[in-house]
Amino acid sequence: MSAARQIVYCHGMPGGPDELALFPESVPLLDFFAPDRARVDPALSHEELIEQMVRRIAQRYPQGEVIIIGFSLGAFHALQLAVRLRERVSQLHLIAAAAPPDREGLLDQMAGGPIFRLARSRPRTFAAVVRTQAVLARFIPALLVRMLLVSAQGADKPLSATDAFRHAMCPNVQSGYRNGGAAFIREVSAYMQPWRALLGCVHCPVTLWHGSADNWSPEVMADDLESALPGPVTRHRLPGASHYSTLRIALRALADEAGR
Repeated sequence: MSAARQIVYCHGMPGGPDELALFPESVPLLDFFAPDRARVDPALSHEELIEQMVRRIAQRYPQGEVIIIGFSLGAFHALQLAVRLRERVSQLHLIAAAAPPDREGLLDQMAGGPIFRLARSRPRTFAAVVRTQAVLARFIPALLVRMLLVSAQGADKPLSATDAFRHAMCPNVQSGYRNGGAAFIREVSAYMQPWRALLGCVHCPVTLWHGSADNWSPEVMADDLESALPGPVTRHRLPGASHYSTLRIALRALADEAGR
């Protein structure tokens, strides 16, 4: 991969382009277009959001192939972009990817399972919880970051204990909970709808980066994606890595490749 290649980065949620600042040692070697989905008009539907992102990519990169990177829940977004952009996508990288949440017992394995379950069964309560989190993100972001990282496992545990990482996470969660968490509500609500059929429409080469200790996107999600995606799939199994540590490893590897 060359730094001159056209790269679209789909951030996690709650999150934003500030996610890339978590690991600044890798980012300068990669020229990202990282649109902030939380800044899109909250009144737009999820489908309208996707169409707007497709138009913005076409404006930024009017010609040539693009590489799409999706992290965490951003993988759900990246997969939809790959289907719509079709032959323009030369490579899709899914990092700590969230797969369809329709497998029996899957939500029980996810650190965020309770809130995803609320989104499915009690959407109004889910929205109220997110709006409460948005207040924390606005006024006491450090507290919300500590709450989000309390379940950190594997290599995420020492990472989340560092002041630098926790400090960098604050603007990231503030981005994700902008406008009362409207973008998070919209995206999780869409994610919890049936979308497995989408995977069969992804025909570009896909690279999966997944840690064995990931409790936000359990490793079984990578198993699921690997078996369901019809195109060529390359998988990087990362022993001991969890969610954000997988992002760090993947970005560093992509940056190293760009620097060659």
